[in-house]
Amino acid sequence: MTILKNISKLSAAAVIFSLFSGVGAKATDISFDGATRSDLSIQDLQNQESGDIKIPTPSTYTPSTELTNFWGNLTENTRDKICKAANIKINQGAHIIDQIGIEGGLRREFKSYPDTRLALIDEIGLKLNVNLGTELLSLPGTGSIGVSVSGGLEGRSVVVRPLEDNRYCKNLALMAKLWEVKTVLPIKPSRINEMKVGEVWKVPLVVRFGFGASVGANFSEVVTVSVGASKTQERKPTISLYKMDENNLRVRFRVDHVTVKTVGASAQTIAIPAGEIGVMAGENLIANTVNRQLAKEINKFIAFKLGYSYVRVSGQKLLLEFYVDPKNPEQVEKLAEFLKGNLDTIEKFIKMGLRFDQFAEEASSQSGVGEIEDLAAAVGSDIGANNTFAGTDHYNSSGHNFNITIPVIHAHDNNWTSSYHRYQSLGNEGGTLHVQQQTRVSNGESINLPFAGSRHKHNEQKHVYVVNKENTDGTVSRPVLLYQKYEGFVRRDESGAREMIDNANNVLKYAGMMGNGVDMSNTLPSTQIFPGEDYAADNKDMTYRSAVMSFKLVFAEQAVQDIIFAPARLIMKSFMNVMCETEGAIIRKVMDLFNIDDKGRVSYNYRAMQKRLDANGFDTSISGDNGTNPLDIVRSLAYSATRFIQKITSVREEATWKGQSERLAKVAAHGDMKYEDFLKVVIQLVDTKNISSEVYIHTDKRVDGEQDVNQNYTMFNTRDNGFDSTIAEVNQMRERFADPSDLTD
Repeated sequence: MTILKNISKLSAAAVIFSLFSGVGAKATDISFDGATRSDLSIQDLQNQESGDIKIPTPSTYTPSTELTNFWGNLTENTRDKICKAANIKINQGAHIIDQIGIEGGLRREFKSYPDTRLALIDEIGLKLNVNLGTELLSLPGTGSIGVSVSGGLEGRSVVVRPLEDNRYCKNLALMAKLWEVKTVLPIKPSRINEMKVGEVWKVPLVVRFGFGASVGANFSEVVTVSVGASKTQERKPTISLYKMDENNLRVRFRVDHVTVKTVGASAQTIAIPAGEIGVMAGENLIANTVNRQLAKEINKFIAFKLGYSYVRVSGQKLLLEFYVDPKNPEQVEKLAEFLKGNLDTIEKFIKMGLRFDQFAEEASSQSGVGEIEDLAAAVGSDIGANNTFAGTDHYNSSGHNFNITIPVIHAHDNNWTSSYHRYQSLGNEGGTLHVQQQTRVSNGESINLPFAGSRHKHNEQKHVYVVNKENTDGTVSRPVLLYQKYEGFVRRDESGAREMIDNANNVLKYAGMMGNGVDMSNTLPSTQIFPGEDYAADNKDMTYRSAVMSFKLVFAEQAVQDIIFAPARLIMKSFMNVMCETEGAIIRKVMDLFNIDDKGRVSYNYRAMQKRLDANGFDTSISGDNGTNPLDIVRSLAYSATRFIQKITSVREEATWKGQSERLAKVAAHGDMKYEDFLKVVIQLVDTKNISSEVYIHTDKRVDGEQDVNQNYTMFNTRDNGFDSTIAEVNQMRERFADPSDLTD
């Protein structure tokens, strides 16, 4: 039995919940100093008609690029109505214009935004594909060693058109109208003028070069085990147009230079060869294509897989943004001339991006500003518009990935990543944003059947960002802490659905409490949003179809300083306040016996503790969970509280601002208490005027008698202490440089 056996239940429960959607513990309301705040339940708040307690007021919300990406991944490959799954794919034999062919394929499908809007996507491969793959070395026998070199240029034309009607089946007729397939090229003034509001045109390209080596072995002709490593370099230029409204057409030029190094190991059962599917006989192209696609679909679900990889990524992103007036013929003409409908523009853009490599991440905030200005001026002159944004993102990251597939039953993917971003733009006069980031991604799918997709899904992303702003004179601001969580499910019962919101409530209820119980006035009414149990008598299957949530919590500069320099006793008190969720019966009896010794450790008088608990070292008559001796629980609580205090104080001991920020991000995301559990403690140490929170909820319930929700809830302070400027700037940078989803530019 480890010393953390009893008090690490919160962390263990969080992991189990992430993997298999388990049920978390409920908090117990306590007050150590006799200071009584609200100990009302959420249901009590709903029934309360007067008083000072107010439920957060909902407002409308526009889903971000990150949330749209998350929603797309959540709903992909799920079992739903056949109309939703409708798509058309053509891989051979078609021709549209000189610059566009079907070698890369045609994909036409519907996709939904998180707020229920629907879009039609036409994606066509450009005639650019040049692939080189060579196996340089192979050793037959019990195993093999393969070394390969590959390179290629891939391109696509993507057009996204929002639809007026959000009903899938109602729009099925559009799917078959191939003569209405829309492409980006050739770009002409008349075609730009015909763009509808909300329409997006994209030409994403990938120039790739890779080197890889692997060794593998086959056991009993059933299981294949392999170990490999690879290095890939990519340049990904993208040109996009987005019709924001009748007076604004946003034009974005992106270049992403990225280097990826990977080492990993995997094991899987042998896949079914395409030739053994036997659905279509013969050696013709159609038969081979059909059998290959069927084999791919079936193997995706019936093969057992287990894999681990470690990935290091470094790169640079350049983004230039312009607004063109679509009603200005001169501007539209210049834009069309710049994007004149052939691949000369693409080549020009790639060469233009090479200059962006001339300044490094380690350079001062002034370095590189001239290069960005020159690039923005050159493009702006060509298209007749002034740039509204020009900036770069230098980044590096390292991460671990573990994935497992148990045929039909469950597939799970876990990823832990640490990264650093250096954002620089002309908009803030050459100032630089430094962002330390910790991320955990957990994606789970259950009841996975070929062609039917996954019946149940639960995806979750947690991000911790610590942000410093460097001015052009070299001064650096104190850090701001941002926590961002995305969570969503496909098919879940009412208690599991409610738990998604309650997990956020279980952090918010501790805000500003200084170790004294909880305050429910800034929590969401989860039983109003998911009241399914009230209808259980009439609806035996209380399963909600899908929902997604975004939870954001921001600590301003002063709040972060209050956390870092909090007195040890206050940290201990707040820690014990959270521990009452599982060990409240014991803590209430002995809280006043805990002290901080001269070495900064949490200590207590053992004899006084024995007397208070009426227990000895061998007595289990008064016990915690599973018959554990209460003195062992006290010992574990003291040890873990000491470790938590040491984690907080280790941040202030860092000598540099960058070291403090990096350390704070790691402290929030690693250890026995991390992410939400960490936040439950530190949110008590701050004044609520120095924090801000937003929770966005979107549901697609499909339950009779229940209305869907598409609302944003704002809590605490959003105006003072620079929230509007600092956090807006960080979010705008993240949104701009995030990889676009299928639906965004």
